[in-house]
Amino acid sequence: MKKADAAYIKKINRKIVLDCIRENGPVSRSQISNLASISKPTVSCLVDGLLKEGWILEGEAGGSSIHGGRKPIYLRINETAAYIIGVDIGGTKVASGITDLSGKVLTWRWFKTSEPQNGQILNRLQHDVSSMIAELKIPEDKIMGMGIGNPGITDVEKGIVKEAPTLGWVNYPVKAAAEAIFDFPVFVDNDVNAGVLGEQWIGAGRGKRNIIYLAIGTGIGSGIILNGELYRGTNCGAGEIGYMVTDKKDAEHFNPIFKGFGYLESVAGGSFIGKKAGSIFSKDLTGKDVFQLAGKGERAARRIVDQATEHLAFAIVNVAALFDPELVILGGGVAQSLGEWIERIRETVKKYAPNHPEINMTSFGEEAGIIGAVSLFLKEHDSIITF
Repeated sequence: MKKADAAYIKKINRKIVLDCIRENGPVSRSQISNLASISKPTVSCLVDGLLKEGWILEGEAGGSSIHGGRKPIYLRINETAAYIIGVDIGGTKVASGITDLSGKVLTWRWFKTSEPQNGQILNRLQHDVSSMIAELKIPEDKIMGMGIGNPGITDVEKGIVKEAPTLGWVNYPVKAAAEAIFDFPVFVDNDVNAGVLGEQWIGAGRGKRNIIYLAIGTGIGSGIILNGELYRGTNCGAGEIGYMVTDKKDAEHFNPIFKGFGYLESVAGGSFIGKKAGSIFSKDLTGKDVFQLAGKGERAARRIVDQATEHLAFAIVNVAALFDPELVILGGGVAQSLGEWIERIRETVKKYAPNHPEINMTSFGEEAGIIGAVSLFLKEHDSIITF
């Protein structure tokens, strides 16, 4: 065997052993050997290296086997061996946070997207990142890198946002711009793709292989996991459900809520719901405000919410028919306000779809975008740590 081949096999086996410890820890060397189908001597050698580098920790010894002998020592991941920065650039706010290797958000910051002058979001972000690193007293060489989710169609390989209407970005080289500011690798993708990766990693979609994540906020988008892998499509535009038409006659004369927005997000997104109600009540309202009014029985608000959620329900019917997912996860600001309407959506899908996937809310709160961006980094970065 060539030295290059041996080195490659060792690299792959190190990842396999570390993944085994992450998924099953605390776990003994013998158990790793059985689970990973790698010989015990090889496992012991790899474990010694991982211990020396600080990726894993030894825990208390377990009970001896039925045959007696030395008690096994259990191993677990060292969650603070490295840290990842997750950034969620949205239409209204930019959130950033630092997580450990388990995905736990240790600290986070946010600012309004409109706050930085001349759209200098990344320069403003640099301040927050420096502040968080100082707060946690993390050596900068322990920062693995950064994942960035954004509300636009993104070429992941080139790190270019092709178009993000709410940000006014067209062919913007986010990855290059970020790596000119930060001294670590950066990966960029659509925020909803990042979101579904986060759900698959440690969220409601953990252990599922076919997932649709529907993010309902300022606009509407979806992330798609098929057979365990993120599906981006030919032009990185898969999941742009905001362009789906759920009423042909109405679509013939609709006006996008924002330039570049599609039909569905212009009749069911948070901005539309707030703007529609605001024109009736003659005051500024958010989508959340309208759902609260509807929940209290305000008739005009209920009509707006009923119509918007009906469009959402039929969009999910179409998605269920196309992809046959086992789970549809609802996230985003509007989804958090659904309340009684989520059951109506389930009923519509059950009535019209040829299959009946689970429809559940995201298990995350405000940290969803940060966790999604971190999972994006772990998925794309060539490192011993993956998921």
